[in-house]
Order: sequence, then structure tokens, then C-alpha cells
Amino acid sequence: MDYFLIGVLVFIAAGFVVIFIKGNLKGISFLLLTLTAQIFILPTAFQVLISGDSIEKIIQFSEPIGNAAFRIDPLSSLFIIIISIGSLFSAIYSFEYLKHYDKRKYSFSSFYFFFGLLSASMLLVTVVQNAILFLIVWELMSVSSFFLVSFENEKEEVRKAGIYYLISMQIGASFLIAGFAWLSNLTGSFDFNSYKNILSAQGTLSIILFLLFFIGFGTKAGFIPFHTWLPRAHPAAPSGVSAIMSGVMIKTGIYGILRIILLSGIPERGLSFFVFIISLITALIGILNAISQKDIKKLLAYSSIENIGIIGMGIGLGMIGLAYNIPLAALLGFLGALLHTVNHFLFKSILFYGAGIVYQKTGTRNIEKLGGLIKFLPFTSMIFLLAAMAISGLPLLNGFISEFALYLGMANSFSFNNAALNILIVVGFSGLALVGAMALIGFTKLFGITFLGNQREEHDHQPSEASSLFLIPMIFNLIFVFIIGLFPASIIQIISNAVGQFTQVNYSTELNSVFVVYNSLTKGLLLFIGIFLFFFIIRYFLLRKKEIKTFKTWDCGYQLESSKMQYTGSSYSLPFLDLVAAVVTQKTTVETEKEIFPSEAKLKTSQHDFVERIIIQPLLKYVRSFLNLFAWIQSGRMQQYILYGLIFLVLILIWIIGVR
Repeated sequence: MDYFLIGVLVFIAAGFVVIFIKGNLKGISFLLLTLTAQIFILPTAFQVLISGDSIEKIIQFSEPIGNAAFRIDPLSSLFIIIISIGSLFSAIYSFEYLKHYDKRKYSFSSFYFFFGLLSASMLLVTVVQNAILFLIVWELMSVSSFFLVSFENEKEEVRKAGIYYLISMQIGASFLIAGFAWLSNLTGSFDFNSYKNILSAQGTLSIILFLLFFIGFGTKAGFIPFHTWLPRAHPAAPSGVSAIMSGVMIKTGIYGILRIILLSGIPERGLSFFVFIISLITALIGILNAISQKDIKKLLAYSSIENIGIIGMGIGLGMIGLAYNIPLAALLGFLGALLHTVNHFLFKSILFYGAGIVYQKTGTRNIEKLGGLIKFLPFTSMIFLLAAMAISGLPLLNGFISEFALYLGMANSFSFNNAALNILIVVGFSGLALVGAMALIGFTKLFGITFLGNQREEHDHQPSEASSLFLIPMIFNLIFVFIIGLFPASIIQIISNAVGQFTQVNYSTELNSVFVVYNSLTKGLLLFIGIFLFFFIIRYFLLRKKEIKTFKTWDCGYQLESSKMQYTGSSYSLPFLDLVAAVVTQKTTVETEKEIFPSEAKLKTSQHDFVERIIIQPLLKYVRSFLNLFAWIQSGRMQQYILYGLIFLVLILIWIIGVR
């Protein structure tokens, strides 16, 4: 534990040291210290994860915190590894990314300071076992990420996104404060272990407390309807920050929910159904909104919501397995959730890194203005394509592996003869399959419109392939995407102790059956690759000495290629979006000259988030109306404000005298 805490201090020191360093050495210094932190953090985390043991250190703080336990168990160690490696890769990427910013306009010192603070606070969130200290580091995580989101604060949309994000985080934190305060008042302690008896008791109180924590942590994770900050914050932040927020930070919300489940023991059946259903809705609405987006990073943000929903379905399935005493379903549910947590970190980081490269090379994130980038960014394009295939759940890649665990778990749940459960599982099966199909639509649109075809608009300069520091984090993540996709039993073995914390029984028999299935899957995938390579080699030797003539495909009489004849992102997705118009509202406007025969016309389509339209905007309207009732207080007169202060002081004095 001491080495881990030293590593956390190194992250914090990295941010402080950069303040006193000038010029280009800021990024190099931060990068070296971030790399040094891995030496202290990763060995400890891997040791705990593989051994299944826990390590703990008690630190004495002044009141009201008191004795605070710092504990690393297999669950927290898995998240520590994700956070630590994710921070390192984002630091490498950001070092190169920031070179394209004007040093006279932006403070790189503040960027690295808050980057180090964000990494350290995320790491502490996973080990702190004291409610007050947990809320402190939770708020540090929110505040530091707010400043990173607001890095380009001279832009109005960035400032608005940052404020919206910070307010959302404070709303979520208020639910956590309520939950921890209630528990601490009942137990007289701030230690997490003291909450077990209350949270594990079957009854209304435990359900209310679980919902408070689910809303609080779910806001950070991005569950519906608390997701609206993601599509605002991710496009506003630099791409390295977007990658760490989407790939890493929102997982702290998942960690919080899993930690509460560990403290709760056997969950209520109703709560299990609730988590599964709200997660399925989150996945569906997330990917529906992703399909309709034109901004690359906004599309990826909604895709993160979808994947949080898939992780939540795994958690819900695991809770159902515990509630109905179906050990294999519980094992596969939590296994799928933790596997997808790792997988999403890997491929979503690649996609955000790729989006950042596209933005820096072309100056736009609007896919309607892109096209043909595979000619200029061939290596980046192929990595982006493979990551898009992984997030779509295609075989040979890691996204398929975690979703396959969920399908197996849901299939096993049919062994319990209960009508309500069986109906839920059928809906879950169908919903997850639909999410996978829609993900294919969304990412074929993203890759096809952005990288294939002809260039739609001229850029300031011709794009060129990204530098090695951009590509290194993407390549490392892609290697693990393939390793997990082809050899899933290896990663399952590594995280099995984290999964075992939730099953509460000896699950060796169930785990062995899972290994058998995944080992058979590996053999099938390798056989497929072998057959493909066999025919590819035969084709190569048969055709190597032959001249292959190419002919122009029949093109309906058109001989001149034009980018205007290509599909746009909107036209590609429109047939599907018309089917779900009730959920994804589209607004179409036509701009044309007021003439009988106009020389040109423009058609624009825009989409509105269902939750924003139905819940957020009406609520904000009522809040504004209520606050306007007190607008007279802000008169602009200094004398009146001084009077307010005097009245407040008098009232406080009267209250103190009354208490005495």
C-alpha cells in the first residue's frame, strides 16, 4: 500500500513540478513523472488482482474524518490498473496534442496540474474507505476534470459545456452526500464496512439508500436520464482529456455502484430488475442518439452512454443471478460487466485519440465536411477501423468477448422457472442484439463518411499521417484489443478474483465451464484465421504472375466523380432514424433564395436529445421562472447589498443567542 500511495503522490507532484518548469520541458517532465508513477502503482495492483488478497493501511486524520482506511482489493485493483495505464497513455497523447495550441493563449501549466490531480483523485476514489474522505477526493475528481474540459475557455460553447458539466456533477454529488450522511447518522461511523448491516437488510430503507447511491454514481457514469453532460463535455475537452474521461473517469461511477453492491450482499429482486431495465434503456437511447450525430466526438460520447448501458446490463444480470440463486448467471453477469469495462477503456480511447488526430489534421469534427482521409492517414484510418469494429462487437476483437458473456449469462437465466424473469431476459436478449445492430450502423457511418470516398471540402492544408507519439497509445491499446479478442481465457483468469468477490460462493465449477466455452471459442477463431490465411496465400501464388485488369464499375452514365454525389452522414442514417423519430427528434430546415428558380439551396438537419427535450428543458424553464421572482433582489445598488449583509449578520446573531 505504501508504494501505491507514493505513486499517487508522484502523480500530484507531476502537476506541481510543471508549474515551475519553462518551455517545452513541461510536457516531458510531466510524462516522465507519470511513467515513474506506474513503477509504484502497477506492481501492487497486479499483485492484488492476481493473488486475490487485500492490503490495507489506516491513516489517522483530524476530526471529523478520524481513522481512514485505504484498502486495495481485487475490484479496486482492476480499476487502479485502468486508471493508471489510461492516464499514462493520455499523457503521451496530450504531450503531442498540445503542441498544436498557441502557447501564448493557453496555460499548459494548469492543464498538466489538473491532469495530475485528476489521475491522483481517481486512484484514491478506488481505495478510500471513509465516507468524508471519499467525498473529498470525489469532488477533487469533478473539479479537476472541469478545468480540463474548460481548457479552451475563450470559446463560448466550451465555457457553457464546462459549467453544465460541473453543475451535473454537483447534482450527482448531492445524492452521494445524502446517502453517506444517512448511513453515517444510523451507524455513527464513516467507515464503509459499518454500512454493511443496513445496506444488506432487506427492506424499504436499503432500497432507498441503494437508489440514492445509484443516482449519484450513475450521474458520473452517464446512465439515462443523467447522461446529458457527456455529449456536451467530451466535444469541448481536448481529445486526450476526452479519452481519459470517457475511457476511464466515467468508470469510477461503475466502481461506486459495484462497491455498494458488495456492501449490500444479496440484492432485492426488484432492484435487480430496475438496474437491468434502466441499463438496457441507457444502451438503446445512447446508440440511437449516436447514429444521428454529425460531430465525431459527440457521436463517441453518446456511444460511451451506450456502452455504460451494456456494462450496467452485466451488473443487473449479476444482481439477478444473486437474487434468484443462479450462480452461473451471476458469474457471467459480473464477468461481462468487468470485461466490458476493460474493453471499453481500450477501444474508446483509440477512437477518441483518432478523433483528435482528424480534428488537428483537418480543423473540423463535422463528418459531413470530411471524406477520403484514408488516402492521407492510412495508418490512423486502419487503427480507427479496427477499434470501430471492436466497439461494434464483431468477432476476433474484444468487444465481442464481453457481450458474448452477457448472452451466455442471459441464456443460463432461463434455467430458473419464473415468468417475470424469463420475459425480462427475452427483452434483454433482443435489446442487446438491437444495440449491436445499431452500433454497426453508427460506426459504418462514422468510418465510411469520414475516411472513405472523396474529400468533401478543401482543408487549409493537406492532411498527413500522425506522428509516432499520437500513434503509440493507439497501437498499444489495439494490441490488447486483439489479445482479449483471440485469447479471452487469459484476461478472464486475471480478473477472476475481482469477479469472485460478487458471487459469494465457491464458483470454481462455474468458472471452469466458462473457461471451456471461451477456450473452444479461441480454437474456432484461430481456425477461422487459419482458413482465411490459407486461401489468401493460395490466391497470392495463383495471381502473382498474372496481370489483373481493372474496369470502371457501371455508374448509370456518370463519368465525372464528384463528392456531392456521395452519401452524407445524414442521408446514410435517415432511413433508420425515420423509424425511431419518436425518440430521436429531427428538425429539418431548408435555406433557399426567394426566387422562382433559385441558383442554390441548403438543407440542414439537427437532432435533439429525447431526455433534454422532455425533462431537462422544461425543468430549466420552471427553474428560471421561479428565480425570476427574486430578480428584484439584484438591483445593482451597493447600499442595498450592504443592507442585505447587515440583515444576515443580525439574523445569525439572534439565532446564536436563541440556541444558547
